[in-house]
Amino acid sequence: MSLPISMPWSSPVFPKPPHAWNGVRMVVFPFVPRPDALRRILPPGIEAVDGPGMITMLSYPQTAIIHPFKELVVMVPVRVGKTLGNYVPHIYVTTDEALIPGREIAGFPKLIADVRWERDGNRFRGSATRWGKTFLSLEGTVDAPIPAELAGAQGDAARKPAINYKLIPGPAGEIEIEEITAVDIEVQARSAEIGRGRIHCEASADDPVADLVPDSEGPMIVLLSDNTIPAGRVLERIERKERAA
Repeated sequence: MSLPISMPWSSPVFPKPPHAWNGVRMVVFPFVPRPDALRRILPPGIEAVDGPGMITMLSYPQTAIIHPFKELVVMVPVRVGKTLGNYVPHIYVTTDEALIPGREIAGFPKLIADVRWERDGNRFRGSATRWGKTFLSLEGTVDAPIPAELAGAQGDAARKPAINYKLIPGPAGEIEIEEITAVDIEVQARSAEIGRGRIHCEASADDPVADLVPDSEGPMIVLLSDNTIPAGRVLERIERKERAA
């Protein structure tokens, strides 16, 4: 029997990666990040590059190790040294099972929220609410199967690693682990459709997504896919230091 890698010792929340799901429903909406906000949110060692950000809303099915959950991910294109990827400044999930491994393994800054993912025929509605405030909503219409050239471009974006700035404190509040991580999430599309969507964000001190994501309309991609989150890697490890008092 292998030793647990997560707490509690007697009933660990998650096993070692990879973690896989078959039949994930996804909606992807590109956006142009607000430049000033983008510069403010990037940690040291992570540099903004040209290109669209992505709002991704996902509905995950039941697996042998985790219950169903929904997720909202905000990503922006960045570079760490020679590695191009998508930095994740905001990510929300609906269960603690989904939150804990994301934060503890790769440093995804996950928070619990009420994430809604609803499709009725060709209509899609999604939203994220926390502390009683809906800070993001996405609505749109699905029109047709996605053209091959757009499918290829979406595949290229999906193949770029998710990049996080992982901070783990020690018991006295000092920084115990500080590193930039990368995870090459694998998305195998079963079907892909395209439509038009409209995103709206409300200002929130608790969840400042609106600072980064402007209200806009544009293409919306809808996928049914098999997703795997493999073991990640460390791009840069920062020498441990104490927090300033």
